[in-house]
Amino acid sequence: MKYAKTMVIILIVVACVFLANRFITFGPPSPSVIVEDMEVPTIQGSYCWSGFINSKCVDMIAPPELLASKELKPIQVPPQSNIKIQFKKQPKPGSLGANLWIHGTPQTVNVKDSQFTAPKEPGVYVYDIYAAWEKGSSSYAFMIEVK
Repeated sequence: MKYAKTMVIILIVVACVFLANRFITFGPPSPSVIVEDMEVPTIQGSYCWSGFINSKCVDMIAPPELLASKELKPIQVPPQSNIKIQFKKQPKPGSLGANLWIHGTPQTVNVKDSQFTAPKEPGVYVYDIYAAWEKGSSSYAFMIEVK
């Protein structure tokens, strides 16, 4: 009888942990990308994240295709605007970076103090930003239109 009670308690604990892990979302923090006091919408790209019980890696399509698939519209910004990246949970030092996608090829952008400058030439520009935390890493895509 003692053995049965112990097994029931163990099963209840295991079930609670499983359900908590399944219904409570554990994942990378989302960024706030701010340009001229406007928040630019972002879409989560590829990521790997270690949760309480399991780990998960998701590989997404390239940022230009990802944004096109979600039919995201670019936010209009002035030339050479300051683009600020903010996270509620700060990434590991030195892990925050960005790429500008030109003709399907990423080009590294100089990010300093969690910010960088938009181009001066008019046009639509696709970016991805990436960062790492103790539990994993993630990328995010967004686009702006310089006018």
